[in-house]
Order: sequence, then C-alpha cells, then structure tokens
Amino acid sequence: MGPGAAEEHRRSDDFPPPAEHPPKRHDEDAVLRVLILDDESIVVDTLAACLRLPGLDLTTCMEIEAAEALLRCFRFDVVITDLSVSQLGGLDGMRLVRFVTANFPDTAVYVLSGYVDQAVRDLCAVLGVTAVLEKSEGLSRLRGYLLDRRDALAVSGAPPEGEGELQQVELLEDFMAANPIRAVLQPVVKLRDGVSRFDIFGVESLARGPANSVLGSPAVFLAYAAQKELLFEADMICIRAALAEVIHLSNSVVTFLNVQPRSLTNPEFADKLCSAVRIAGIEEKSIVLELTEQQTIVNPRAFAATLQRLRERGFRIALDDFGEGSSNLNLFQDLHPDFLKISGTFCRGLAHDPFKQIIVQSTAEMAARAGTATVMEAVETAEDAEVLRLLGIDYAQGYFFLKPLPGLELAKLLQADAARQDHSGGVLEPLGASPSVP
Repeated sequence: MGPGAAEEHRRSDDFPPPAEHPPKRHDEDAVLRVLILDDESIVVDTLAACLRLPGLDLTTCMEIEAAEALLRCFRFDVVITDLSVSQLGGLDGMRLVRFVTANFPDTAVYVLSGYVDQAVRDLCAVLGVTAVLEKSEGLSRLRGYLLDRRDALAVSGAPPEGEGELQQVELLEDFMAANPIRAVLQPVVKLRDGVSRFDIFGVESLARGPANSVLGSPAVFLAYAAQKELLFEADMICIRAALAEVIHLSNSVVTFLNVQPRSLTNPEFADKLCSAVRIAGIEEKSIVLELTEQQTIVNPRAFAATLQRLRERGFRIALDDFGEGSSNLNLFQDLHPDFLKISGTFCRGLAHDPFKQIIVQSTAEMAARAGTATVMEAVETAEDAEVLRLLGIDYAQGYFFLKPLPGLELAKLLQADAARQDHSGGVLEPLGASPSVP
C-alpha cells in the first residue's frame, strides 16, 4: 500500500478511528472532499465527469456498504447519494443519510434522485439533508453548490489549479475475486539485556493491497467486508496471503495472524484455517491468532465453540491492541490469551513518561500472574526498548528493530545472521541502533 514509515508502524490491519482527511494535495485547505453513492455505473460516471473540477476530490462507490465503510475510515466534506441504491428498491439511501447526519453533522448531504415528491422532501428535511435535487435538472445546481463550498474553503479565495483527484471504489466481490491482497511480516523480538542485539521470536503478518485501489487499505477493505457480512471470506484471503510469505521462514518462528473475532462465529472457520495451515506445511502450534474487539461478536456461543476447537488443535491466542476500546479487560478474562499485545500508544515516549510506565508495568505484572506473555507494539527508540525490558515486558515489535518485510527478504536476512553466528556468535542489530564503532 506504500504508507510512509511514520504511518506503517501503526497497525494498518486494524480498523482505525475515523481519520482526518487523507492527505493528497499541497493545497488541501482549499480541497473539497466529496463522496458519491449511486448503484448505476452510468450515473456514477456522469457525476464524476461533471463534478471533476479543480479543488474537488471525488470518491465514488456503488454500494451503501462501501459508502459506510469509507465514512468510518475517512472524513468527507460532502456526501451525494441517490435514495434507491439497491436491487431491493425502496428508499434505502435514507440509511446513509441518517448515518451521516447523525455522526458527521459538519458534512453536507445532497440527495440526487430520479423521482422526488413532497413526502421525500419532508423526510429529508427532518433528517438534515442540505438539499434535495432531481437528477435531470439538478446536476448543474449541484455543481454550483460544490463550487461555492470549495471557494469558501480557500483561504485566498482563489480556486486551486488542475483537476481534483478521482477514486472509484470497485465492488467488494470483484476486488476479492481478483485476489490482490499480499502480506509483509514484521518481526516480534525477545527483549534482552541491552538493545544492541536481538533475536526474532516470531512475525506478525500485515496485509497489503494495491496502491492504486481504495480497497488496497486493509482498514477500508475489512470495514467494507464487515458491512456486507463477508469478514470470514476477507479474513481467509488475508490469512492465505500471510501463509504464502511465512513458508519462506523456519518452522521455529511463531506466526501472528490477525483475525476478526466475528469470523470465528462461522462454523467453517476452524476447518478452513487448518486446511490452509496444513497446505502451507506449518504446524498449528506455531500459529497465534490475534483477536481484537473491533467487531461485535453477535453469536458468542459459536465464537466460544470455534475458539475451543482451535485451541484443541494447537493454535494459540493473542488479545490485540490491549488498552484501546472499552472491553479489553472483559476480553482478557474471557479469552485467557497466551499473549497480550499492548497498544503502541503506550510505548511512544514511554522512557520519559512515568504515568505510562506505571500502566505498562501494571499490565505486565497482571499478565505474568495470569501466565500470559506480553508484547509491546510500535517500539521506536532504544530508550523505550530498554525501559520495556525493565518494566517486565517479554516481547516487542516496531520500526526500532525491523520494518515489515516480504517473507523471502526476511528469510535471507535471517540466513545471513545465522551464518554470522557460526563465526562470531552475534545476532541481529536493531534498525534504529547507532552504527558500531570499529
């Protein structure tokens, strides 16, 4: 997906909180970000052609689930939607209108529909719609509204030059059928005295998609899949991509796979996962499933049954992003995880933040008493790594040690290090360590 280092050390597999506008242009203060929803491709293309103007960044989609996923991941200044946006007919577009006006009151909503009567106008007014327009004659008015909003954003009043960005979101099923998801592996290391050397204990797989697709972002891809109740299928795509990279490594390396808890409610999950692992030639005991609370478990009984089956087959469990959300302690109690992965927000600046140190040390002590190993994410400095060790954290990962790499590249690095050990007994140096003085 090509994010920069500052962004990539944040878990891109996770569902992020609603983000600020995705940075794209240098004159972003004068850029109006517009989301367009219509289930007819010809209408979407017509709107994109008519509204692709300087200072307007357009994102188009053809399913309400895609629009909702995008709104959960990015901020938009304007949403344009038809009211009939599904094969079932009816005014289901009102669902999106209500979602936007209830959660993003600063976002303008324009309804562009083929048929509008007074009842529709009255309902739209109650919901807070900015304007209701008919498709035939309303397009030119819509164009004018957007230009006025764009100009209001410009500090100098001068419109930006050049066409705005256009991103077209493909249908989820088409994206999944193309199978474009790949994976990179970020090492999980054992913390030891000093930080000049480290050993790799395991790797976490991070999904990556094509940079030229909005769905190339795992956050958007999984949010879209969640809206369409296709998380199980999306998870299996990401898992197979991960295993294709892990096969390059030794079986002694533990693999952490991200899984949405709702996937475990699918009765086929355990068998599908075991089959994929077996085909890859990997032992179940070397796989750790990372679970988060990002998606509500709607069938707790099925989830618990699948979890028990997986544990019986040798899989281990990690609770991911501990410290975020409101139910982590409940999940810790319910899951009895083998690993507790602590959110990287508690690591940044840890060496100089006594309050964070208290939280991290208390978490490490609690986990140790429960027989759970701890892993700190997003470690960036030698100071933080050393403080983590002193506070009792067992493992760590982050850009200080190594950036995520394809499996083959990581395997070559490990092989080269093994060759050095045969001669000097050394192990890997952190990426962020200062060069040694000869």
